[in-house]
Amino acid sequence: MKCTVTFRHMQPSDLIRTFAEERVDRLTRLIDRGVEAQVTLTKENHLHRAHVELVTDGSLLLRGIEKSEDLRASIDAAVDHIMRQVKRYRAKIKSHRAPSHAGRELPLRVLAREVEPDTVDVPDVEKAAKIVKQETIIARSLSVEDALMQLDLANTEFLVFTNSDTHQVNVVYRLPDGQFGLIEAHAAA
Repeated sequence: MKCTVTFRHMQPSDLIRTFAEERVDRLTRLIDRGVEAQVTLTKENHLHRAHVELVTDGSLLLRGIEKSEDLRASIDAAVDHIMRQVKRYRAKIKSHRAPSHAGRELPLRVLAREVEPDTVDVPDVEKAAKIVKQETIIARSLSVEDALMQLDLANTEFLVFTNSDTHQVNVVYRLPDGQFGLIEAHAAA
């Protein structure tokens, strides 16, 4: 396990660094995949904030953010937050059988475009748009139920995946009321 501890607006401390690494190590025992951890400790006025992120095999992001007046308590609370998520889903994830087509992953490119403000009314927006960011993501093969579980576990707004039943690219996303939506992509005829 690789663990990086970053201090912001406070003096670095080897004791706190060791404390954070030991707490994060407890989490890695529950996860049976390669894990990289990033711990960011920040002092904000009289509160200490601990932001703990774990990335497993580059595919699953677990995040815990907690604030308190005690730095060690913030670290413990953030780690406990992630641990509750892992324990809640661990049995469910392990009980699912991997489908016969597991391992098929579809790389997708994500493009973000920037539109010039004075050209928004122009009918051909494509001429005024330019790409400002490009990413490639892996659309892992998952069932819809597993994708919802991953989305909830990662605490993100959306998840792109390949539906293990239909073999089509799908997106699950979080609605403002806490419910979830599903977008199914089908090839045009």
